[in-house]
Amino acid sequence: MVDAAQSVPHMPVDVQEIGADFMAFSGHKMYGPTGIGVLWGRADLLNSMPPYQSGGEMIRSVTFEETIYNTLPAKFEAGTPDIAGAIGLGAAVEYLEAIGMERIAAYEHALMRYGTERLAGIEGVRLIGTAADKGGVLSFIMDAAHAHDIGTILDAEGIAIRTGHHCAQPVMARYEIAATARASVAFYNTTGEIDALVKAIDRVIEVFG
Repeated sequence: MVDAAQSVPHMPVDVQEIGADFMAFSGHKMYGPTGIGVLWGRADLLNSMPPYQSGGEMIRSVTFEETIYNTLPAKFEAGTPDIAGAIGLGAAVEYLEAIGMERIAAYEHALMRYGTERLAGIEGVRLIGTAADKGGVLSFIMDAAHAHDIGTILDAEGIAIRTGHHCAQPVMARYEIAATARASVAFYNTTGEIDALVKAIDRVIEVFG
């Protein structure tokens, strides 16, 4: 079971190449509507599973003696689906495909290289996670300030980041890190915005240094 919510919007993903049994990703991380996503599954596994809820379209026939479920994918689509959400998600997919996932991945990788170099050059800033081909996040901590204070000052400087444990409390505890500041990059970001982030971090150092 692969959680691809953080990868599908940023790079080409081939379920056949990965060899996944199931793969899930969300719509809003692909610049689509909230509250909708995709669950892909191998047909043989889905055929072997009973439906998890009942309603219209998931039944082929019903008698007092026997119930026959519908074929895939209707077997798992009981009731009226989120039609508007599906249309919106489809538009988001078409939008990303029109740009080109290879182009998005290459641009974001270059942006991450630039951001990593800029932040690594700031004394008192420690980058968390330095893999060469990691996703588009610049997580960091500072000697001078707690992550929440960093976020507050950056917000005042017009820079939006996330702070906290990022749904990763066990790994935070493992490395004895209370919280990190995390700047995310995407294809709509620029090197100029990275420069603005660095300038705002300098402001943090000025305040707490």
